[in-house]
Amino acid sequence: MQKLNAGPLTLEYSEGSLWNIRLREEEAIRRIYLVFQDINWTSRPFEILEEKWNIADDHFSADLELRGSNDAENFQAKLQIVGSSVGEIKYGFIGSSTSDFMRNRLGLCLLHPIANLAGKSCKLILSGGTKIISEFPNDISPSQPFKNLSGISHTLNNGQTLEVKFKGEVFETEDHRNWSDASYKTYCTPIELPFPVKVSKGDQIAQEVTISLNGEASRVQKLAQSKVTISVSELEVSLPDIGINITEDFSESDHDEFTEIGIGHLRLNLDLDDASNTNFSSAVKLSKKLGLKLDLAVKATSVNQIKEFLKSNEELTALVRNLLIFSKTHKVTPAEFIATARELLGPQQIISAGTDLYFTEINRGSAVVPEIDQINFSLNPQVHSFDDRTLIQNLATQEVIALNAARIAGSKRISVGPITLRPRFNPNATQPDKDVSNTALPASVDSRQRTWFNEAWTAISIKYLAQSNSVNSATYFESVGWRGIRESKSGSKDSINFPSEPGEAFPVWNLFAALKGFSICRKSSSSAPEVVDSLIIGNSETTRLILANFSSEAQQVHFTGIDLAPVVLPPTSTTYLDI
Repeated sequence: MQKLNAGPLTLEYSEGSLWNIRLREEEAIRRIYLVFQDINWTSRPFEILEEKWNIADDHFSADLELRGSNDAENFQAKLQIVGSSVGEIKYGFIGSSTSDFMRNRLGLCLLHPIANLAGKSCKLILSGGTKIISEFPNDISPSQPFKNLSGISHTLNNGQTLEVKFKGEVFETEDHRNWSDASYKTYCTPIELPFPVKVSKGDQIAQEVTISLNGEASRVQKLAQSKVTISVSELEVSLPDIGINITEDFSESDHDEFTEIGIGHLRLNLDLDDASNTNFSSAVKLSKKLGLKLDLAVKATSVNQIKEFLKSNEELTALVRNLLIFSKTHKVTPAEFIATARELLGPQQIISAGTDLYFTEINRGSAVVPEIDQINFSLNPQVHSFDDRTLIQNLATQEVIALNAARIAGSKRISVGPITLRPRFNPNATQPDKDVSNTALPASVDSRQRTWFNEAWTAISIKYLAQSNSVNSATYFESVGWRGIRESKSGSKDSINFPSEPGEAFPVWNLFAALKGFSICRKSSSSAPEVVDSLIIGNSETTRLILANFSSEAQQVHFTGIDLAPVVLPPTSTTYLDI
């Protein structure tokens, strides 16, 4: 990250994007960037061919030459970034292609951070010049809260106004918390317009975002805290029932050590178009051997398919704790799927519905249908961005999502799963055969799965889901393999790009082992959660602190609400302390 100054504004630059634009300690804008999303809505990277910078103490300028990738490999753009000493930042590009290609989105995006803005007043400038007063959504908005935009402004803590203006396209804003991002995203082109759109050879595309400060500062901002403090509450909540998804084509021997970890259930996911009775019976056998409950999630195309499966597997289904039913053709489970299952299984069977996709689907659809016991949605932090910082920032949004899910669910319970680092598949792909991965690994596999980062990320994910006090069950990752918590005994599927050893326990295994015997979470907060955050669990004898240091430097952490002297955490680490 290159640190820059534009008058009173501080910011960072990395790989073509501006990040973390601040007025002293207040984050005003999270990110500005150029995006290309192909016909499957997959974001494709730009290659930076050349960068020319002029950097001074209170201003800067940069000229970049960019080239697209994949379908947009012949699109080239000149990106200009300027920050002035009066606190104005311009970020704009002009580009064209030497060949035709199709796009769903090609243009500038801007992220407003959720913190301090949810429910706050703002002023919108519509594309015709009309100005209206609105506010950033407090509850997660299922649809675009701001449309037809050419500008948006809000008041900062010091009384000045931060104004953003957009040129070259019509912009609108969506609530990114629907996908667990900690931001409101303003983008172009409006989603209600037809897509994909053809970009013709020679067509010129030009857009610009301008950020400026207006008005005099009327209040003195408080200085940022110089030390990291974890504040521990006396308030206790129950941990969700934590589980793991059973890996496809699993072997019983791969799970020999799973009695060592603190999970309460396994979850088997079956596509009824390709359902394996062998897998189902083996999963029942495995769960019995490990002394764990078994949840079964099925995806069906029709009512008859559900009926046939349940009738032919009556004895096995009776051994399932929770039957989750999803549709392959609807984004939320239709009521007739549940009615059929309930008629066959009776009132005693726990049945869940909702979506195998993202929270946005239950926020937009009718997720609570008659005769269900629980609603479900899946979760991952990388629907839109893939860098470490974004994944860390998005963690706190999981508590917000859980609280909004409780609002939707009413008296019903909530299960979250599968929870993964990467999307398991692209639900928006219109041509899946062309939806190739941006990395050497499959799109559903993240090399961080076997690193300290996943251990730390998962600990804090559990913390925020637990602190919502609304999640009954949370099911993470897969049991073994490159999407799992340890490697299979047969070894890695790609020893070059995922160099794990046969049977290797990944660092996240240590976290699940540390949960064994604990059922209580004490609420806590961090003064700098992007640097250090905590999961604090307890039982009748012990309070266990699980401290995640996301920074690349050692951090001294202070505590309030708990009798513990300051602790120094190693860089990029997860630390376990019992008191």
